[in-house]
Amino acid sequence: MRKLILFNFLLLLLSTNILHAQSYKSNILFQKTNYPVAAIQVPFDEDVVTDAVKDYMSSKGYKDAHYKDFVVFRDVPLQANTSALSDAYFNITKKNRSEKDVTIISLLPVKKGLTLAPATEEDSAVVSSALVYLDSLVDRVQRYSMMKQIQTQQKVLDKTKSKMLSLKNDSGDLAKKIRSYESDLAQNKTSQDKQTKLINSLATGDQDGLAKAHKQMDKLLDNQTDYEKKIRNYKADLEKNTQDRQTEQSMFDSQTQALNALKQRYQAIGIPAPK
Repeated sequence: MRKLILFNFLLLLLSTNILHAQSYKSNILFQKTNYPVAAIQVPFDEDVVTDAVKDYMSSKGYKDAHYKDFVVFRDVPLQANTSALSDAYFNITKKNRSEKDVTIISLLPVKKGLTLAPATEEDSAVVSSALVYLDSLVDRVQRYSMMKQIQTQQKVLDKTKSKMLSLKNDSGDLAKKIRSYESDLAQNKTSQDKQTKLINSLATGDQDGLAKAHKQMDKLLDNQTDYEKKIRNYKADLEKNTQDRQTEQSMFDSQTQALNALKQRYQAIGIPAPK
């Protein structure tokens, strides 16, 4: 329960941080040259953020290309109502090793048709437009990334649910086998009683009859041992199954609450949570 409360608290902080995420001017070192960039930090995994940026740019009609450490989109108007186009060089990387779930998006704007070159004062001015562009982008990144979190958590929940169903089916099979062998054991004991009476009724001189009767009794005793062993084993399996079901149920409850918490955070940013 304490872990769940902490998880929900962290999600709340995550949601709050996203809503207040703001771009800032920074620099990126590439091939021994510093370039001025617009940057923003988001509390999501690097791969998810990369997919989110590609998804956003794709929705705007831009196809991604790759150049060294950059994801590049050509002919992008960084400002509204302008004919000036730039090539948007995105560098997307985790903040550091200790903060693997924090990703920095850096946007390096390059004039259409030009290649990367040492920055000029004019380039620095274009970064201001890139700041505004990043601020508009982060909202989409936020929604996309949180949606991926929800989808991932749903898959975890579905997997646990499937395992619970499998354990439940196994429980039914084990209980059925136990009942079957208990029935066989009861019948075996009835047969032993009959066989004992038969042995007692046979004359001492009927050696062949006694031999056959004792052989049959030995078989019944062997079967009894086998039935009792199988019943013990199946009961132990059933007990383990019950423990596993309780563990999975506890996990399912925690995962359900975690999923609901994610959906609440999703609703907190202003759109309905997916079902």
